[in-house]
Amino acid sequence: MTGASRPHFIQDALGFYTTSYGPFVLRSAFQPIFSQEANGRLTIEAFEALIRASQGGRPVAPYEFFSRVPLEDAVTIDTLCRELHILNMGVLGRKKARLFINFNPALFDAVADIGSEIDRMVEITLSAGLIPSRIVCEITEQGSGNKAALDRLVGGLRARKFKIAVDDFGADDSDIQRVTDLNPDILKFDAEWVRRFTETHPGMALLKLSVQQFIERGITVLFEGLEEEHQITFCNEIGVQLMQGYALARPEIVPTSFGERFPEANNGEEARHSIRQLDAPPLMPSLHMPPASVSKDHGNAAPAAKSTQSFGRRTVAFGKRTL
Repeated sequence: MTGASRPHFIQDALGFYTTSYGPFVLRSAFQPIFSQEANGRLTIEAFEALIRASQGGRPVAPYEFFSRVPLEDAVTIDTLCRELHILNMGVLGRKKARLFINFNPALFDAVADIGSEIDRMVEITLSAGLIPSRIVCEITEQGSGNKAALDRLVGGLRARKFKIAVDDFGADDSDIQRVTDLNPDILKFDAEWVRRFTETHPGMALLKLSVQQFIERGITVLFEGLEEEHQITFCNEIGVQLMQGYALARPEIVPTSFGERFPEANNGEEARHSIRQLDAPPLMPSLHMPPASVSKDHGNAAPAAKSTQSFGRRTVAFGKRTL
């Protein structure tokens, strides 16, 4: 890190962490990522980490918060958010589930010592009682203008046993080359791109073929933005391995209700749940914020959350939400 001081984290009565940046209190929100067996049983495989900011006890939208972070603090805030999420994942206490955290590679173009950045992430991961292989580093769609820096970042993460995911596949013409270059463990398909393909039967056939080809290459496929049960059925029909969206579970600020709704079995295996058990409306994430006794240290932040998308038309529609 370029001269930034160590961030200060405050634990609440349950052990979960908050931090601050200027006037903003920052907390973690997690959204589950599921697999589904042929019999319809669901398993939490991972959580995607999202940042939730407040000012004076009032929630601040992610895009508004990140728009108020000056460029010189962008790398610092990127790191701060990741460290906060990793610490809270450790407190969550799941023995198997992985954590997806965002990386904007463009922020690392100016970082001279990427190795030190990654070493710091290893340190915080181990201090949280986790191992690097349970952390999935999600490379966002904002491309890096410095391929050498991106290669150093991804190579360094992989060398230290972190997993790599590519976000929003299909949103850019260069995505096939990006997958070839990064060889990710997990590929997240762009929700709008998927929607366009599902408007016709030939498109759905091509989508199924694309999913199968990536699986044959050893890449796990994830569809996000699922908002209705029939979309989950469609994912199963074409072999999608991981699913995420409001049809399954909304993001929740820690501490979440997922421990009660989706408890782990005693042997550390994730408990399995039927899609029918999710028919009750999911809880909206709590926006309660702790008292303002939070550190004023600066740290680094995840990239700005993507704008909400909602899609109409056709039988299979996908949308990506950040709330």
